Amino acid sequence: MMSAKCKMLNAVCILHFAFCIVACMPRSAAPTRLNIVLVTIDTFRADRLGPRVTPNLDRLAARGRRLTHARSAVPLTLPSHTTIMTGVLPPIHGVRENGRDRLRDDQPTIARRLKDAGYETAAFVGAFVLDRRFGLSQGFDTYDDQIPRDPDATDRLEAERRASVVVDHALRWMDAHEAPQAPQAPQTPQAPQAPWFVWIHVYDPHAPYAPPAGYPQSYDGELMYADAQIQRVFEWLDQRQLTRSTFIVVAGDHGEGLGDHGESTHGMLLYDSTLRVPLIVVDPSKAASVDDRPISLTAIAPMILGAIKKPDTEPSADVYAETEYPRVAGWSPLQALTDGRWKAIRADATTELYDLQTDPGEQRDVARSQAGTAAALTTRIAAIRSSTSGAAPTAISADAQERLRALGYVASSVQPTAQANAPSPSANIAVWNAFEDALSLLNAREPSALPRLAALAQANPDAPVLQTTYAQALRDAHRSAGALAVYRAAARKWPTDATLLHDLAAAARDAGQMDEAKKADEAAIALAPDSALAHNGAGLIAIDQRRPSDAVREFERATTIDPTNASYWTNLGNARRAAGDGRGAEDAYRHALAVDARAVDAANGLGVVLVEAHRAAEAVPLFERAVAASPDFVEAKLNLGIALEQSGQRDRARATYRDVLKAPARFVRERDAATKLLGQLDRR
Repeated sequence: MMSAKCKMLNAVCILHFAFCIVACMPRSAAPTRLNIVLVTIDTFRADRLGPRVTPNLDRLAARGRRLTHARSAVPLTLPSHTTIMTGVLPPIHGVRENGRDRLRDDQPTIARRLKDAGYETAAFVGAFVLDRRFGLSQGFDTYDDQIPRDPDATDRLEAERRASVVVDHALRWMDAHEAPQAPQAPQTPQAPQAPWFVWIHVYDPHAPYAPPAGYPQSYDGELMYADAQIQRVFEWLDQRQLTRSTFIVVAGDHGEGLGDHGESTHGMLLYDSTLRVPLIVVDPSKAASVDDRPISLTAIAPMILGAIKKPDTEPSADVYAETEYPRVAGWSPLQALTDGRWKAIRADATTELYDLQTDPGEQRDVARSQAGTAAALTTRIAAIRSSTSGAAPTAISADAQERLRALGYVASSVQPTAQANAPSPSANIAVWNAFEDALSLLNAREPSALPRLAALAQANPDAPVLQTTYAQALRDAHRSAGALAVYRAAARKWPTDATLLHDLAAAARDAGQMDEAKKADEAAIALAPDSALAHNGAGLIAIDQRRPSDAVREFERATTIDPTNASYWTNLGNARRAAGDGRGAEDAYRHALAVDARAVDAANGLGVVLVEAHRAAEAVPLFERAVAASPDFVEAKLNLGIALEQSGQRDRARATYRDVLKAPARFVRERDAATKLLGQLDRR
């Protein structure tokens, strides 16, 4: 008799039979001693696999199965990796955009299945966009996602770490799990070592392209660097004679436009420049081969699970892809389907059709002359798109509605009414490229970003991301009144966007409109209770309003949701200290420094707590660390002088106070304090 669990899985995995069969096999079926390594390389075009750019991966492909027509299901990092990890398409797993969606617990991952089969599991990711809060940590014993953040933009999805760091961490874990076991008593049989599954994700080829010195400063240079780092993993396997007992999969998550079809990067369009990716499978039990059939990255999960349970199955003839991302610009989402020869790309009102056999570059739209083929493919697209599972309700809570009304907005649905016949992103890709260029300037704090964003926002009033990015540029330029006006106008159009409401709160706080700021963050939290950003914002407002206990509660919630954010831990330390909880403050500051050793505000805060606890000698190295990392951190320099004086190092204290007096005139408080302390010290 089929179990209820198997029936449920079959209901959502009709197109992925192998994955469901493996998922439902009993726990008693012991796996073979086959380790599994999954490597995903972000933004890896299919045409870059080869001896010129990726020689190490090319050699790997020569001894494995090279699938030459693999395609991503979404040209975005989080949704694509969710597809890889679950083996199902976005309409089923529900993750459609970076930073907005979270994988539900009812969608099992490869890691969870392997964990249930007795594997030890670990993941090492290269960018914040795959942070554990988005659900991919499911089933991993270790999920290493400690990505250094910009304190001024802690939720920036592009925050990343080098491939060398990711691989270092992965190899340390692998070393520990392949270490010789302690000897047992002669009569005690040695327990077999558990097999392991390791996922290694490198983000380096993602724009902007800035590989380390010694590589071309280009997209290809980033891939050359990533290729060299991943080779270290293969060398490790060879050195430990594990290559013949390790199943290896290497895949790109999506490609990169590089100007093809006018698209500079990825995410907006569904041409093969951003969908086709390398896919290499090395099964120690199989000979090398080349497979030219079209295949989706949904096939990776059943391939991996099939390696320990049952043979691979044939891939589906239809390969589906989508992008909902154009909605952020007010444009139509896209869906695509290919059967190997024909490929349709559907927008709200139009369908393009390409004959990949004669036109692999997708230059000639033949939808009019091949109307029947186009109609058949769009019908299949519609069927896949409608196969949603467990979609969240669209109605918002009464509490959220009330908080929106308090701000002057009215809404009853989380999702705004879709714009009928929205423009196609392919017709507007030049606007997107101009926006990405301006955004790069904004991230680099270039003043020229502001006029560019102003022009784009004026020309595109129905584009949420253009409006809010222009408002952010105004904030960065300290034009708080202008920023607040733009955020208010955007919130009137899109009142159920929790991130937008938090940004409105931050702008209102800048402008001294504390009541509006408080209401906006409360509305954001009501809409998105798991928004660490909004809870952190509410905590900052509570600090401003001298409500330290409320601030502690909000920062504790923020750190629970996003435990790898050093800024949130630092804020929690500040709030606990303001509330009189020195021990709790010390713990929070130490958490911040454990997450990011460069967190100078946490080092300074911890030093202050130690001085207040009469542990000045312990505080000195913390203040020294803060000053060394940030020479303009005048407050930390003053605190260093105080700690030196209290620990008996009076000559160094004098020199430090004198150094504070050299600070720019705007540091009035610190200069006055240094003058007073230096005078007291000289009178002793």
